[in-house]
Amino acid sequence: MTDPYGMPPYRPQPPYNTYAILALILALMVFPPLGIYFGAEAKKQIAVSGERGIEMAQVAIIVGWVLTGIMLLTFLFFCAFAGLNAAFFATFAAVFGGTATSGTPDGF
Repeated sequence: MTDPYGMPPYRPQPPYNTYAILALILALMVFPPLGIYFGAEAKKQIAVSGERGIEMAQVAIIVGWVLTGIMLLTFLFFCAFAGLNAAFFATFAAVFGGTATSGTPDGF
C-alpha cells in the first residue's frame, strides 16, 4: 500500500554503541582512564558499524582526560602534603627531643 501523501516509510535509527554508553559512565563515575579506553574503542566500532554514539564516545574521552589530570594533581598534592607533614614532625621531634616515630619524649 502506498502513502497518498508521498512520505517515505519510517526507517528506524541504528542503536547506540554499547561501548560509548559504557565509556561515558566509566569516565564520569567509576575510573576515568577506563572511560578514555572504552571511548576510543567505541569510536573504532562506530566507524565500522555505523551505530550512533560518536558524540558520547568523544565526550567520554575528553571528560576522562580532564578527570584523570585532576586525579593525578590530587595525588601529587597529597604526596607533597604527606612529605611536608613527615618533615615537619621529624623537625619537631629533633628540636624537642624524642624520635619522630615513638610519640613519647623518652623514646619508649
